[in-house]
Amino acid sequence: MAYIFNNSVKYSDGPNLDAFGRLRTAAVQNLLDIKHTFDKNPLQVSEVTAGTATSIFDQQYARVRMSTSANNDLVIRKTKTHPIYQPGKSQLFEGSFSNFQIEPNVIKRVGCFQSTTGSPYNSVFDGFFLESNGVTSAHTFNIYLSGSCSFSADSTTWGTTEFNPNNFDWSQSNLMTVDYQWLGVGRMRFGMVLSGQTIYFIDYTAANNIPTVYMSSPNQPIRYEIRQVGVGSGYFDMICSQTSTEGALNGLYSTVSVPYTATTTMLLSGTKYPYIGYRLKEGYIGVTSQFDSISILNTSNDNYLMSMEFNPTLSSTPTWVDIPNSPFQYSLGDGTPTITSPGHIMTSLIGEAGTSALTTTKIDDNQIRPGQNVDGTRDEMWICITPLGANATFVGTADILYYL
Repeated sequence: MAYIFNNSVKYSDGPNLDAFGRLRTAAVQNLLDIKHTFDKNPLQVSEVTAGTATSIFDQQYARVRMSTSANNDLVIRKTKTHPIYQPGKSQLFEGSFSNFQIEPNVIKRVGCFQSTTGSPYNSVFDGFFLESNGVTSAHTFNIYLSGSCSFSADSTTWGTTEFNPNNFDWSQSNLMTVDYQWLGVGRMRFGMVLSGQTIYFIDYTAANNIPTVYMSSPNQPIRYEIRQVGVGSGYFDMICSQTSTEGALNGLYSTVSVPYTATTTMLLSGTKYPYIGYRLKEGYIGVTSQFDSISILNTSNDNYLMSMEFNPTLSSTPTWVDIPNSPFQYSLGDGTPTITSPGHIMTSLIGEAGTSALTTTKIDDNQIRPGQNVDGTRDEMWICITPLGANATFVGTADILYYL
């Protein structure tokens, strides 16, 4: 007689499973990480201050201390890029901080969220954050959908038998963690890491619970902020944070090309000219992108230096044109504007003279990508050319790779 046994193994829900209920592995795919071991990461983090507020980097303690001392003071530090969320894969955020204790009339927030780009940058929140509120005297975890609060829970309601939230010493250094399945309507878990173990306090589920998505975009920037709304003073330390996908980054990316087939003449030898530039359209700030491949043909007999630069300064304001069916605008230099101040040089090469010498290059994946500052200013990525002969002429193309 034969017997069939049900030998399936099931794991109870907890830190050993990701937001989709799959077993966690150590091979998470980092999308963005911010640490303060050398500087304030100015190429990755946008910062605004108001009033008498200060933001000071302290290398000894690997932190940026944000302080306020008067009404309407504020400091906001937000990553320029928004890490891409991939449907079907758990997204993981971890952020460390200190001095998150309640201070009268001071509000502190840490998480992955965005707001309007006009001062004081405190409306139409979208995303999630942990908040220390010196007006309501509460610590809360919040999820926002385009300015409406989808969910909020103060620490008196956080449920777990593993740790009493009343025992938190928020003045000390702490590490929060959030994972979520979006798909518009999945779940989100909020927890803290204590003694090396993740303890979840919130398990929010939107599916079969609310009539809409719980946040408008799953592609959220890392953001720390402090603001003061009355008499008092306070401070808050941004230490380290990361966002990763708990699965391999898939190959479902898109590309678009910017061909520059008209011959461009660059008159002056040794002068740097902007050639092909791109930036995100205003409605596509959550897109992850980079120049993928570049091809340049020198049609005169001149060697040249090509550089790819992040936010160079041009001698005149460029004209931006929408690329149809894409998240981008492009701009072409016609040989008139020059580069008056170089940007961060991502890559460079010496191009060979001669009409048959086609120069091609490709940039590897990089954390420095075009995004948006807190105040709405968009980053620009430019291919620049410095001819090593007068009246040099060029044609070229640039391909942009992106994840929506």
